[in-house]
Amino acid sequence: MEVFTEEKCCKYCEEKIEICISEGLECTECRKQVHLKCLKRGSVPGGLYGDVFFSLTCQECSTDEMELFTRMKLSWLQVIVLVLFHLQNKSPGLARKGFFHWRHHVAKFIDKNWEIIFTSDVKRKKKWTGTIAGTLSHFSNYIFLSGTSVVNETAFWTLMYPKLTPFAISSIYSVMAVEKQQLKNKKEKVSSDADLFNNTIFTCMKNVDLLQIFSSVQIVSDVKEDSNNTIIDMECNQKDLKPKNSKRISVQPQFETSSKKMMKLVSSTAAFSNDLATNFKPLDQPEKTDDIISNATKEDITVKEFVKLLDPFCHYNTSLNNISRMKGLTLHAKLTGGIRPELILSPYSEIYLKPYIRRDTETFPVWLKLMAEVQLAGNKNDKQYHLPPRGPIDYTYIQPQHIPAINSICNQFFWPGIDLTETLQYPDFSCVVLYKRLIIGFAFLVPDVNYTENYLSFIFTRPYWRNCGIAKFMIYHLIQTSLGRDITVHVSINNPALLLYQKFGFKVENVVLGFYDKYLRSDVNDSKDAFFCRLER
Repeated sequence: MEVFTEEKCCKYCEEKIEICISEGLECTECRKQVHLKCLKRGSVPGGLYGDVFFSLTCQECSTDEMELFTRMKLSWLQVIVLVLFHLQNKSPGLARKGFFHWRHHVAKFIDKNWEIIFTSDVKRKKKWTGTIAGTLSHFSNYIFLSGTSVVNETAFWTLMYPKLTPFAISSIYSVMAVEKQQLKNKKEKVSSDADLFNNTIFTCMKNVDLLQIFSSVQIVSDVKEDSNNTIIDMECNQKDLKPKNSKRISVQPQFETSSKKMMKLVSSTAAFSNDLATNFKPLDQPEKTDDIISNATKEDITVKEFVKLLDPFCHYNTSLNNISRMKGLTLHAKLTGGIRPELILSPYSEIYLKPYIRRDTETFPVWLKLMAEVQLAGNKNDKQYHLPPRGPIDYTYIQPQHIPAINSICNQFFWPGIDLTETLQYPDFSCVVLYKRLIIGFAFLVPDVNYTENYLSFIFTRPYWRNCGIAKFMIYHLIQTSLGRDITVHVSINNPALLLYQKFGFKVENVVLGFYDKYLRSDVNDSKDAFFCRLER
């Protein structure tokens, strides 16, 4: 194809234009290319990363001496590739091991940027989100890669070739479609689309470094191969098993010595389920199985049984474990114990947020007072003992490592089934309060509920950390992020937090009977009715 073979230079800087490295737009009048970075306006309309699907009229060819952009009509394949490419480069924090959820990430991004991605004549169909799922499945394993085997959940996807830009993938697919049609016209045998695409991609792309497949593919194959070595093959002969007077047989797991990492994991009984942990011991402590065999019957014992001790891809929803604490921190942050000192890129506003909203060193909650009294009482005989310095109470924006702990708190203090992963899409409207590594409070706004309205979805402060101004500052911060917009909230009619909202100017508009019926259990004593309050701006 011409776009891969012909060398072109930028009209402005006269430097070479290379696909996937320094792409550009072609002027419809003079047919000359212009680097994206050389555009007079700074970027294409919308600012999507890797978006070159525009018809350009350069400044010299334009009648009003301004660059003119016209959006090309995009197929759903081009749209999804463009969105995934933008997310993996601009919002990698939303990904789960490199994979994005097709509904929560891809579909919501398209819905938010519909006017930017599509031309004005494209209207939203009633079930347009189903087209996304169908497109991902249709082009699976050669353009898109499913994350089912990596994250142990369906609906997660990424690009098979993450270094190829949307324009490169679109061009390669167009070449493949032409070759496929030529084979059909010649009545020759046509290979599958995956084989044709792979052959075309290696023919068109000369730079082999750009054809690296998503790294998790190799990781999955390696770990799966190692995990096969951790399967216990227990072969028992039924004829030799007798309920009484049977010989003492020692059943011991057998492992290959090549998989040292998996041996270390399997040798820890904490990694087993309750049933397996009681039946198996580490390699250095084999267990006698008299009771197991004496209580077994011929019907209960199979000739060959496979027991998988550990799933290497299991996702554990723990609260701020060591991995989630240290992941993404610089060496300085790890040594000093501070939280992320780097700026946080917001996927909602595309601006960098400061790592701290506020660091409070003066507030002294009841829990810290109690801990100080316990320390003093335990060291009352040591006259030289002094209390260690207290850490600050940090107000930060929501980050991925906060989600497991926040979900756990919500399921404990509100109702089961709450998942606040969606708040990572708009961290500007969040506030998470930490004391060292402990989450002591959080508050979230849902932006753009209506044209001029945001909704306060959750606000919480731990018991014994209340009545010291933490919730007051969180509400104040969220109000400041919603300047010019109303804020609405539902409050249970017996919730004393209503007084706090009224101090900020919230007014009750109406009473919603049975608002919490679908959330709270029937045996809960809290009122199921709620006040609908609004802060008018």
